[in-house]
Amino acid sequence: MSEVALNIRKDNVKDIRQLYDKYAGMLLGFIRGTVQDHKRSEEHLIKIISAFAIESNGRPTSWLALRQYAQYKLIEFSSADHEGGKLRDANEINDDLTADERIVFQAVYYQKKSISQLASLLHKKEDILRTQLKSSVDKIRKARGN
Repeated sequence: MSEVALNIRKDNVKDIRQLYDKYAGMLLGFIRGTVQDHKRSEEHLIKIISAFAIESNGRPTSWLALRQYAQYKLIEFSSADHEGGKLRDANEINDDLTADERIVFQAVYYQKKSISQLASLLHKKEDILRTQLKSSVDKIRKARGN
């Protein structure tokens, strides 16, 4: 936390500590569901709690608000990692997907589109898109050993 705490005003440190004490266990579990690397999960935990405490500016917060903020930040971190080339393994896994599976997976997972939205955009049936999404998730899980 020392690395992140260097840029934080003294009055925000107390808020960060309170958030950390109250929600760190649940939030780390949530992050670990997305980020498989333990060290990176802990780094993301610290960044998310610190940023959330600063943005909430001492206002009362809830687990739901923190989780939604974390979900947004994880997408942001994932995009930054993806653009920076840190997710090479994910790119190699995506090579196993067909073009249609890749499009469906990225639209649903990264862009947060629903199957019905995607069906209307691509002019395809929802059943076909659901099958492609399931197939892409299965391939990714198999390639990662999950």
